[in-house]
This record gives sequence, structure tokens and C-alpha cells, in this order.
Amino acid sequence: MPLVRRYKNLGTDLEGLYKGLVMELQENKELNITNELKGEINSRPFRSVTATRQSIPRTFVGAVREVTITITGEPEDFLVEVHTGAWFSNLAMPGVAGLLIAGPLGGIAGATAGTVSAVKYERELAKRIRELVKENSKKELTLEKVEQF
Repeated sequence: MPLVRRYKNLGTDLEGLYKGLVMELQENKELNITNELKGEINSRPFRSVTATRQSIPRTFVGAVREVTITITGEPEDFLVEVHTGAWFSNLAMPGVAGLLIAGPLGGIAGATAGTVSAVKYERELAKRIRELVKENSKKELTLEKVEQF
């Protein structure tokens, strides 16, 4: 599930924020940076980084497959978008993938063990983004300055 937050009136150093996010992705030993983009969209600057998992994890179902983080806008008004992909996340029931891979007991293990991984990573990343926004902003981060979509 994508996470989209809009930050307003903070005077944020977007280049510093972007570099902090790239470092955060690089600290995860299982993810490798595969793509970085810099440009303009609708006359607004944007930066984007994608990190992908290079190996298939043991807990296959629901484990993080890739992460894309995009920053769009100006220091006083910008969006941070986070998209995480998980192995077999498009299946109707997570246990189906475990069933396909390891039989009936694998379906039970796949339904419970793997699904937490991507969700947990996204939550931790959301907290870290908030910390990085605070560190790279000139003004105090308050609830009124953040919108979540």
C-alpha cells in the first residue's frame, strides 16, 4: 500500500532529505539501489530512488521485494511517496503462495510469517522519514504541517 504525505511550510532541505533516504535504503543489507531519477514533473522538481531485493527470501510470501521513494515539490510544499512491493502480494489469500510452494503446512507458515515483513518495513520507514524531515527542516514539524493521503 502506498504511503503519501504532504509537508508544508517547513523550509526543508530536499537534497539533504533525499540523501538521507538513500542512505537509509543502503543500510538495509537485503536491498540494493537499482534506479535513481531526477527531473521535473508538471513544472515541479522531483527525485526518486528504487531499491530492490536481489535474492528470494526464505519467508517468501509478503517479504519486501522493492521500495520506491519519491520526493516532489519545493522546500515549502512537497510530497513524499513510498511504494513497497511484496512477494505474492497480488494474491487474494497470502496462504495460497505458501500452498503452491511448500504444500499445506507451507500455506499456514506463508500466511503468518511472511506478511508482517513488508508491512513492518513500511512502518519503520515511515517513522524514519518523519525523523529525516525533522532533521532537514528549518521550522518545527507539527501535525498542521502534514497531510496524509
